[in-house]
Amino acid sequence: MFKRRETQAFLTMLFLIITTTFSTNSFAAFAGQKNKASKAAKKEAKNILEKDKKTVAPATTGKPALFEERGDIAALDLYHGIGSEENAPQAPFTFEKEDTSGTNPKVKVTDANGVKWNVKFAEEVHAEIACSRIVWACGYMVEESYFIASGQIKGAKDLGRAKPYIGKDGSFSNAMFEKRATNVARRNKPWSWLSNPFSNTREFSGLLILVMLLNNWDTKDSNNEVLGMYDADGATVREWYIMSDWGASLGKSGSVFKHNKWDLKDYSKHKFIEKVGKKKIDFTYGGVMSGVLEKMPIDHVKWFAGIIGQLSEKQLQEAFKAAGASDDEVTGFAGAVKKRIDELTAAVN
Repeated sequence: MFKRRETQAFLTMLFLIITTTFSTNSFAAFAGQKNKASKAAKKEAKNILEKDKKTVAPATTGKPALFEERGDIAALDLYHGIGSEENAPQAPFTFEKEDTSGTNPKVKVTDANGVKWNVKFAEEVHAEIACSRIVWACGYMVEESYFIASGQIKGAKDLGRAKPYIGKDGSFSNAMFEKRATNVARRNKPWSWLSNPFSNTREFSGLLILVMLLNNWDTKDSNNEVLGMYDADGATVREWYIMSDWGASLGKSGSVFKHNKWDLKDYSKHKFIEKVGKKKIDFTYGGVMSGVLEKMPIDHVKWFAGIIGQLSEKQLQEAFKAAGASDDEVTGFAGAVKKRIDELTAAVN
């Protein structure tokens, strides 16, 4: 028999051995579980990143679309347009390659969030951003774009047309960042003004009126694109017919030796409506598609005037602020556009 003191010592030692063994095993088990959870979390995070890298654009072809209702047009934010403050490009920007398509200097970059952008420079930047806000507000699809006053593109090299606009250190100024979203399928099939699913509809006439109201003279078919996109339900696919280039706007339309762009003086004095008839309205326009655009059924014009007529001059000013316009350009261009809108409304009333 153990004595009482020896018994207590034995029991204490036995308790310590048991608890130490249990604790060690428990800790090992917990550490193993934690390690497994950590690996699972990392794997899930990697899967998410890999998923983000892949396109989620629709592969199937949907129904052609040109126009959609915007609801309360007078309440729309024309500073951000189809975009938002949260979705704007985030520095730093990393160079991918130069885009040699078209006639304007462009490069492709990736921002801090891994979002891809097409960056455009030169004289069309301001006009394209401002016009995209107005066109979107009227119910037509545009691509998401932002004006970036200055920044730096890391790794820019072997530049051609873009060389004058990007410094040796990658610095740039006055650029338009147009999103290349992974949920948009670029069909690479330009549509024709003369033959499309919307010819002779009032929605198509509305787009043509916008071309003339904004004096976009570069309306060749190659500037038209089809974008495959899902509706808000995430299942319905639509083929959006858009005019993808509004850079040759807000100046004077006419022949190759007479037209210009982003010229407040010429845009302000350029005549908009030529003649108001009982059934048709004749517009003053000189662009690539002038023969098709100049005459409109009056009921089509009246419908579109009811849409664009809801925009206030203050909203128009926001569109030009978003485009990086100077204070004089903001008030001047917004006033000139509003004057044309008022002319349109008066013509049908």
